[in-house]
Amino acid sequence: MDPLELLVTNDLLRGLDLLGVFIMGVAAGALAARLDFDAVGFAIIGIVAGLGGGLVRDLIIGVDVPAAFDGPWYLACALAGSAFSLLVSAEATWWRRTVTLLDIIAMALWAATGTAKSIGFGLEPLPAVLLGVTSAVGGGVIRDVLVGRVPAIFGGGPLYATGALVTAIATWVVVRLGLPSAAVLVAVALGALLAILAAWRRWRLPGGREWQVTLSASQMKSLVRRVRKDERQRVALQTGAIPVVDESVDDFAEDSTSEDVDAAGYERRALGTDADVLDPESGSFAPTRFRPEEGEDTAQEPERREDS
Repeated sequence: MDPLELLVTNDLLRGLDLLGVFIMGVAAGALAARLDFDAVGFAIIGIVAGLGGGLVRDLIIGVDVPAAFDGPWYLACALAGSAFSLLVSAEATWWRRTVTLLDIIAMALWAATGTAKSIGFGLEPLPAVLLGVTSAVGGGVIRDVLVGRVPAIFGGGPLYATGALVTAIATWVVVRLGLPSAAVLVAVALGALLAILAAWRRWRLPGGREWQVTLSASQMKSLVRRVRKDERQRVALQTGAIPVVDESVDDFAEDSTSEDVDAAGYERRALGTDADVLDPESGSFAPTRFRPEEGEDTAQEPERREDS
């Protein structure tokens, strides 16, 4: 099956594609009405929402004339949808749910046609699927950015992008297996059903904070102690002096009560620079002393570092 057959010779899918543009224009017009836009605002938001994703896709794959401008039908449907919301105020619950349902169906359809068109222009599977998702949700993202809000696909809303991804992958399978073009409707149904169930059951993907690991106070103290132990071992390897650590002392608690005036003061307290250390040559404990500078006469004993 030629992937472009989905867009060129299949009148049913092309009609549904135009219906999706109209529905997105209606949904964008409803948003413009809530924000009290004028007629120009309604027109622009409707065109952007209805045609933005496909326009981005066509520009990326290098179409000479993007589908949005190849004839009057796409622009006319987008403008008609936004004009409907401008002239008809429908705030009933049943109407909002109907628009949401049709919006989801349009999203799934655009994911299918966008993926098929990308494959038809020679893209590999992964870029083709990505552009299919872009075709489905790109217009909504641009619309939300224009009105100054976080795009709905970034969280807190129905699983539009996830449903579009399912449809895009299923469409690639249909094309890969050479199934009849009508089989792409099954791919559309899979993604749309997932998004509808997510909207009904209020499913959503986990947010960023839900993936984060939190530590209790005792866990944090244990972590700091392990880090300090590793740091002492590193210093011992580099300097040849092993700081003696008193395990009965809570170094972490000392941090909250100590008043280190500078980094050197903290180093002396935390790493035990003024404490007794093990002399690697004699094998006995001796006070820590300054390491001699290069070229310095080591016959003279350097002065002991004074406490701050």
